[in-house]
Amino acid sequence: MRIIIAATACLALLGGCSDGGADADGDGTITEQEVAAEAASGGEIKMRAGEWENTIEFTEFDIPGVPEGMKDMIAGQMGKSITAKSCLTQEEADKPDAGFFNGEKNDDCTYDEFDRSGGKLKLRMTCDTDESGGSAKIAMDGKFGRDSFTMTMSNVVSGSENGDVTMKGTISGKRIGDCAG
Repeated sequence: MRIIIAATACLALLGGCSDGGADADGDGTITEQEVAAEAASGGEIKMRAGEWENTIEFTEFDIPGVPEGMKDMIAGQMGKSITAKSCLTQEEADKPDAGFFNGEKNDDCTYDEFDRSGGKLKLRMTCDTDESGGSAKIAMDGKFGRDSFTMTMSNVVSGSENGDVTMKGTISGKRIGDCAG
C-alpha cells in the first residue's frame, strides 16, 4: 500500500512539471529519461512559492474475499485523508521535487502514457509491487494551476490470491500562504 501512495505522489510531481508528449522518440515506450526531459523542458506550469497543503484521499476501494467487518475497518482507515504541509522556495516552486508531494522515487514503475497540456494531466503507469509478480496499474487525470492542483486517481493492484484490489481517490494541493520565518 505504501508503494502505491508513494507512486501516486510521485506522479503528482511529474505531472506538475511536464509540458506533454513524453514519448519523445515515438517508440511507444516512455522511459524515466523521457519523463525527466519533459520535466526539465520549458513551458511548464510554475507553482507559487509559499506554504502548500497537499492531501491524498482514497474514496473507493474493493478488496475481494475480505469479510464485511474487515471491509468496514479498512474503509474507516482508507476514508481518512493524508494531509501534509511543506514550504516551497521560488526555486522549488519552479520545479518541485518528490519530497514536496511526500513521495519517493520508485524504480519499479514504467510509464504507459504521460501527457500534460493546457493545464491538464493524463498519466498511466504500471508499478511492480512485490517480488511475487504483483503489479499496480495507476491512472491519473487532473488540472494544475499556480496556486492549486487537483487530480483523480484509480489504482488496480493485481497479484493477490483473492483477485485485484481497486482503489480510487483524489490528490489535491493548494497554496495556503507565505512560509513562516
